[in-house]
Amino acid sequence: MDRDESTSTAASGGPSNSRLPVEVCEQIIDYIAAGWDMGYTVRKGEPHLSTLTSCALVCQDWYYLTWYHLRQIIHLRDRKDVLSLSKTLRAKPRLREVIRQIVISGAFPGECHPIRHLGTFATMLAGKLPMLWRITIEDAEWPTGSVRMEDIGYLATFSSINTLVVRNVILSSAAQLSRLVSALPWLRKLWCNSVSCLQEQQVSPASLPLNSANMEEMDVRWVAPAVEDLFAQISRASRVREFNIGVDDQSDPSSAVSRSQTLLDASSTSAEKVGLEIVSSPIIDGTIDATVGKFY
Repeated sequence: MDRDESTSTAASGGPSNSRLPVEVCEQIIDYIAAGWDMGYTVRKGEPHLSTLTSCALVCQDWYYLTWYHLRQIIHLRDRKDVLSLSKTLRAKPRLREVIRQIVISGAFPGECHPIRHLGTFATMLAGKLPMLWRITIEDAEWPTGSVRMEDIGYLATFSSINTLVVRNVILSSAAQLSRLVSALPWLRKLWCNSVSCLQEQQVSPASLPLNSANMEEMDVRWVAPAVEDLFAQISRASRVREFNIGVDDQSDPSSAVSRSQTLLDASSTSAEKVGLEIVSSPIIDGTIDATVGKFY
């Protein structure tokens, strides 16, 4: 590790007041990091992440001990972030083996902004993150033409990506999601949450991702009907084992049941585990029983 174990300097420039040997501190920090569950995108306030962040501020030794743990997940909010990451990878090649997740989002958390830097990321870092297994796109708007499809094709060089999460995103059409899935040939898990479409035309079966048959786990909640239809088509073409569904229709509860039934039917021949969540005005219990019962 690139640090001087014989000298400890506080992150602010002052001396370290740690009385524990560096080796003991390293074991403590590794123990904290071991409890950090990265199965889901880590949000601000996650206890292990908060503790690691606090440890990084204690002194220079602790900063370096936590440095690689904290860089397992990288957030890219604009083109400058991508350029900075590319520069860092050139200066510290070891970091290429550390990064596990990339989160690409708009400029401000919770607000949807164009993600033109998705194309920049795909082209500049193609083949440079061998351990990257998950990519998340969130708080984003994807206008037509904002990201070149030929740039999206470079994502195929990230051969270890098996999970794609799309959350709080405004698509121009569901076809964009279909092309994104196609660009990740080793994808096995696809999660979409709060995804809307400006255009509601459905994706034709001929345009389905070629890797649809490889999908093993899908999660679709509170998305546009065109996205639900895409998931249903992918599910029919795959042997998905786990399928989680969430629909919300306050104005027409029967529509929510119908849409969930379509998704359930699509996965009924292969799914081993199914989660169904319907948020709407009260629905007759018998209707829900009939829906779930038909699937099982």
